[in-house]
Amino acid sequence: MDKIVVNKDKFEIQDNCGGITVKDAEEYAFKFGRANDAEVTPKSIGRFGIGMKRAFFKIGQKFTVESTTSSSKFIVSEDVEEWKKKDEWTLEFLSVEEDGDYESSEIGTRILIEKLHESVSDDLGLDNFISQLSQELTIAYSLKIEKGLSISINNEDLPPTTLNFRTSDKIKVAKFEKEYEFFGSRVIDTPVRVRLYAGVSDRKLNEGGWYVFCNERMVLQADQTEITGWGTKNGFPKYHADFAFFRGYAFFESDDAAYLPWTTTKTGIDYDSPIYKSIKQEISQVTVPVITFLRKMADEKSRVERGELSESLLEQSYLDTLPHSVFQAETTITFEIPDQSEIPLSQKRGTIQYNKSIEEINRVKELLDVSSNKDVGEKTFDYYLLNEG
Repeated sequence: MDKIVVNKDKFEIQDNCGGITVKDAEEYAFKFGRANDAEVTPKSIGRFGIGMKRAFFKIGQKFTVESTTSSSKFIVSEDVEEWKKKDEWTLEFLSVEEDGDYESSEIGTRILIEKLHESVSDDLGLDNFISQLSQELTIAYSLKIEKGLSISINNEDLPPTTLNFRTSDKIKVAKFEKEYEFFGSRVIDTPVRVRLYAGVSDRKLNEGGWYVFCNERMVLQADQTEITGWGTKNGFPKYHADFAFFRGYAFFESDDAAYLPWTTTKTGIDYDSPIYKSIKQEISQVTVPVITFLRKMADEKSRVERGELSESLLEQSYLDTLPHSVFQAETTITFEIPDQSEIPLSQKRGTIQYNKSIEEINRVKELLDVSSNKDVGEKTFDYYLLNEG
C-alpha cells in the first residue's frame, strides 16, 4: 500500500512494504555515490537505484525519512540550507534503533518533504497537475495495481487498468516466449526474458494496440504507431477502427535494468536497443494473424449488412468469447482464425483488365456517357452479358 499526499505545502509518501533496514540505509540508500562492486538490485527500475536523494533536493529544502522493519527503525531529517554549510556532505541519522521487535502495523516507510521550492509548490497546488500525476502513476504501475498494489493520491485510490483478452474454444491468444543472452554481439550474464501476447478484447478505439512493460512498469500504452510496427513496410497496416479489438502485451524482464529496451526516463521504448530490434519481427508475426481475422470479420459484417450473407460466423465466434486476464487466458503458438461464412458463388468477385488506345476509350466513354475507365469496363461487360449471355 502506498499513500501519497501532495499540496502546495508538502509532498508525503507512506507505505507498509517492509521498511528499509538500517544496514541498507547506511550503506546504500543515504550514501552518496555507489560502490563499483555494489550488487545490482534484481528487477529494479534503474540500474543505480531510483535517484531518491536527488529527487529530495529538487522538490524541497527539508526532508524527513522514517523507516521501520520488524527489527529496526531509523529517522533521517535534514534542512538542505543548513546541510550545505557542513564541512562534509553526508546525511546523518537523527535516531537509530536496532534489535527491536515491531508490530506489523508499525512496519513501513514515510517520506516527508517540506519547504517546497516555489515552482514545485505552484505545481502541486494545481488540480490538473494532480490529475496528470494520477494518470501517469496508473499507467506506469497498472500491472502492479492489478496484482494487488494499492496506491492513493490525496485519499483517492488509483483504479487498475485491466489487461484482458476475450477467448473461447475457438478464439485463443497467441503467445511467444524467448530468453536473450546476447546484447548485440555481447554475451550478458543477466538474460532478458521476453513474453508476447496477441489477441482480441473489447472494441475500444483508444485502447487497441500494443502495451509494453519493462520489469512490470508500463512504458507504452495502447501504442498504435510505427514503434510497434503499425503502418510499416515489414510490419502491418496502419491502425484504424476495424482493429480496435486488437490487444498486444509485451513483457521484458531482466535482473539488470540496463539491458531492457526503455528510455532513460523509463517512459518510452528505446527502439535502437539490440533487444528491441530483435523482437520487432516476432511482434509482427504474432500481430498479423489477429489483424487478418479482424479484417475478415469486418468484411463478413459488411456482407451481412448488404444482404450478401445471412450471418457472420466470425462475428458470432467473437460474441461467444469471455474476458480473461492476460495471465489466465488460454494460449497457442499462432492466433488461429475460426470457421468463416461461405460466400455464395454469385457474390464472389473478380477483376477483368484489358488495354485499348486512349482514343478508342474516350470514344466509348462518349457513347456510354460515362467518365471513368472503370465505368467503361463495367458498362461494356453488362452490355455483352445482356445481349450475348
